[in-house]
This record gives sequence, structure tokens and C-alpha cells, in this order.
Amino acid sequence: MKVEQLSRYGETLSGLPPEAMKAQQRILFREVRNHFGLLGLLPFLAKTFARQRALKRERPGAYAKALAISKSAAKEITMLIAMYQVVAKREGKEKAYGFLQNIFQQVAVHSMPALYQVDDLIECEGDTFENFAKFNVAFFNAMNEEGTWIVDSMEQDDDKLTILVTECANCVVGEAFDCPEIAQLGCDHDLAGYPVILDRVDAEFRRPHTLAKGDEYCDFMFYRKGTAPDTEHLNK
Repeated sequence: MKVEQLSRYGETLSGLPPEAMKAQQRILFREVRNHFGLLGLLPFLAKTFARQRALKRERPGAYAKALAISKSAAKEITMLIAMYQVVAKREGKEKAYGFLQNIFQQVAVHSMPALYQVDDLIECEGDTFENFAKFNVAFFNAMNEEGTWIVDSMEQDDDKLTILVTECANCVVGEAFDCPEIAQLGCDHDLAGYPVILDRVDAEFRRPHTLAKGDEYCDFMFYRKGTAPDTEHLNK
């Protein structure tokens, strides 16, 4: 099979396999239960759903921007912001972010392999790193067409693919809801998720800049394994 024949080739973030979605739901439920206890679980969920409904009423323009991505994105973003705000009201912003960051980084272990269809990708004919690069080009092009990420440029040679993103819908929507911290969770997801798959796809990942963490662009750099500079500690 060629990499172009994979079912997720050229797809966006939506439509992850059911098993990945179930894993995410299990992690979310477990961490909420662990954090709030069995007695606190239902009150927390009730407050979160109420806050989610309130966000739609209070910020219709921001909700419209989230809907412009997709209905599922609007639902997920408002839910995350509601969770963040409920926890922040009780424990402060720093602890609220840490709570969600922990969930996102655990989820990444399941979602990143599913996103890249890694079990199938490594079985495709041809060079594994080249196939991984092709998959990324198709993925980022799809996200650009959807409008979730605006891709300014792509540069590729035998051992490196660089993709420059100059606008992120998560940042735009987060700012519109006056909750820019939410966009950073996607960056944290990547930092936990890419290490899970990189050895299998013969690659290394570098990203020293991200829009969500205050830079003017996101620079996704995928190197063939063994060719990346020793700058992984600078990844954002």
C-alpha cells in the first residue's frame, strides 16, 4: 500500500478512530474523578455544562468563530474553556491550566498515533520518513483549506520538512473568548504526542516557536532521525 492510500491521508484533526476517542473519554473521566472525588464529580460536571451554555450567550461572536471551524470544534472549545474557568474559580488559573495540561498530555499518547495512522503508515511501501513527510504535507494542507491553521510555506529536502504556520484558529477563538491559555494546550499535546511516534517513523521533531505561546509563527520542523540539531529542549 502507498501512503496516499491510507484512510486518514489528507484528513484534518476530526474523525479520529473510535478507539482513540474512547481512550480520550476514559482519561478525561478518570482525571476529573481523581481531582474532584466521587462526591465532587457530578457538581463539577453540572457547573461545567452550565458554564458552557453561558459562554455561548455571553460571547456569541466568539462562538460564531468556533462554529466556523466546525460544530465539533465549537463544542470542544467551549467545553474546555468552561472546565478551565470552573477550576480556575476554585483553585486559580495556574492550577486550572495544569489540570487540563495533564489531561491533554495523557490523551496525546493515544491520539497522536491514531492521527498519523502510524501502525499502517510504517507498513507502506517506500522510505518511512518520506512517507511521514508526505502525510504531514497532506495533513497541513487539509488544515489550511479548513482554515484551522494558515500555512505560509513548506520547504522540503531529503532529510527535513519545515512547515510555517502564521495563523491558528485556536488562538483566534481563545482570544475571542478572553481565554488565550486554551490554545496552548494544543502545543502541549504535540510535545507529549510526537515523542510517542517519532522513532517508529524515523523522525525527529523541532518547534522552537508557536503562536499560542507568544511568537509570530509556528515552525514545525520534521527531521530524518539522526539529523536534527540538539535543540529539543527549546521546543514549544
